[in-house]
Amino acid sequence: MLVNEIKKALLIGVGGTALAVEKSMEQIDRLVAKGKLSVEEGKALTSELIRNKNQQSVDLEEKERLETLLLELNVAQRQDIDDLEAKVQELERKLETHSNNK
Repeated sequence: MLVNEIKKALLIGVGGTALAVEKSMEQIDRLVAKGKLSVEEGKALTSELIRNKNQQSVDLEEKERLETLLLELNVAQRQDIDDLEAKVQELERKLETHSNNK
């Protein structure tokens, strides 16, 4: 169905920015004006774009709050753990090499 394809294309292009949402809404208005979408379909797509953008904003804010909290609690992050694992593996290789040379 044309509406679903348009919705997918617009939502893919949104990317969470206000400018992208504004441009998508302009495109929806053009499609309604050309008769490619009904007024109701246009309203539904516009509402979904706004809802999607708002959800992305909330997700970003939640992520930033969580990262701040983890830093305050001094919790190791994935990169810290990966770095330590790499160092342990390097030390194990050195130890094994040293043991084999004796």
